[in-house]
Amino acid sequence: MTVATVSRPEPAPEGARPTGPSTSSKPGATDVALLGLVGLGAFLRLWHLGSSRLSYDESFTAMAGRMPFTRLIPFLTNNDSHPPLDYLIRAPLAHLGASDFLFRFPSAVFSITALALFAWWMRPRGRVGLIATALFAISTFEIVHGRTARMYAEVELLGVGMAMLADAWMRRPRRWHAPLLGLLVLLGLLTHVSFVLFGAGLFLLPGLRKDRPAWRWRGAIVAGGLGWAALWGPHFLVQTRGGHSDWIPRTTVSTFVSAVGQLVTVNAGLHLLAVLAVIGGGVLLHRRDRRFSRLWMCCFAVPVGLAAFFGLFAPVLIDRTLTATAWAPMFAVALVLDLAIRRFRLLGPVALALVLVVGMQGALRAVYQPTGPNTALNRLAAVVRPGDVVAVTPAYKGVELDWTLGVRSADGVARAVDLDGLGPNRAIALTGKPATGRIWLLDFHANRKPLVLPADQCAKPWMHGSTRVECLWAARDVNAQTVRVPQSGSTLAADVARPRTAAPAVATH
Repeated sequence: MTVATVSRPEPAPEGARPTGPSTSSKPGATDVALLGLVGLGAFLRLWHLGSSRLSYDESFTAMAGRMPFTRLIPFLTNNDSHPPLDYLIRAPLAHLGASDFLFRFPSAVFSITALALFAWWMRPRGRVGLIATALFAISTFEIVHGRTARMYAEVELLGVGMAMLADAWMRRPRRWHAPLLGLLVLLGLLTHVSFVLFGAGLFLLPGLRKDRPAWRWRGAIVAGGLGWAALWGPHFLVQTRGGHSDWIPRTTVSTFVSAVGQLVTVNAGLHLLAVLAVIGGGVLLHRRDRRFSRLWMCCFAVPVGLAAFFGLFAPVLIDRTLTATAWAPMFAVALVLDLAIRRFRLLGPVALALVLVVGMQGALRAVYQPTGPNTALNRLAAVVRPGDVVAVTPAYKGVELDWTLGVRSADGVARAVDLDGLGPNRAIALTGKPATGRIWLLDFHANRKPLVLPADQCAKPWMHGSTRVECLWAARDVNAQTVRVPQSGSTLAADVARPRTAAPAVATH
């Protein structure tokens, strides 16, 4: 009896238009429009997908994925803040040295699938569903992470999938809902720790219900959490002490507005307006559809509130932490735009058109904007030859060098070498032909003085923005494990005397 009462949607207030399924919509026109929006979103996620070199984070994923499983888990435990599932998914592509397009392709597939599921979910919701799907299709936030070889595209998909499952469970609980939920919670936690927040929101979904489906629902979430604790819990505790996320600021009004506003628009000047629109949409939803409003609160407001609270004491609150909830702000904004269209015959459509134009501009910038030090890496790839030594400073940027030249080099394999005389750096020797004696250095501190005098250079220095590429002759045979930079006539920067930092050896083909 309790189940029947909860699963029945509450009537909307008089004069309000429900957001749920509507028989007045035209299925044919709606289906065509939704299919077109999914096609547009797929195009934006696939076009120019491999035109830029992998960024630092993507290169880190690629190089970690090339490690054997027995080395990967300890490496992530001590050098990262994320669980291993995404690394394991991409490991086969990393071992094959796949092209940048193929290495990013799984993310595009996950993001497109999330969009398609969202469109199918919104299908019965008329104009609100169409607007929400359009916002999802052109969302800069969704597109950026749907084109990046990291775990956030999987988080997009899992967030939409779990919300759809919760919606179906609220309408009519089935026995298979709880086991599927437990599996999704486990997969989510093994993908990104932010699913602790999302799972907490879903745990509150049954409210005070004490019937069997409600206990199954809660038990499934607990089971998924216990599975994660058994598989990754000890590693997670080590990661929390590693300081890998200390760059994330603590929660303030400004960081809260930025984190939530970023889910709607990349334009920082519009973040406050976006947050107000999301709040307004949440109020409208509560008045028009109490059942779906409860789902929206548990899948968005609760995780965001928890992230803001924990962010007062720990590095938690940034936009990426809220990726699983990113569909909800777009639905709220769609409600506001739909209300504007109904209340203002002229200004409403103009507001919708303006939002779509601004969103499309951001989407196109995301498609065409290079990722990482793309120009500098392209320059290196154009000038280096087998037998050269290539180095980068600072040393932590070495993963980009390792992937772009050490793995993706078409002329041979690479081996790690110790490059003395340039301070902290990461260096590899491109083998396959006799050593040339040339050392190419990618320096991300272009404001410093040149590292060598012209007499020591083997090519004219190249500069772009904050990066510099220099070529110099080695002081000894570069076939040796340690390569020494010439000291005579050198104008080495002041920090070259600092101890070298250890870096993991570059993986080879």
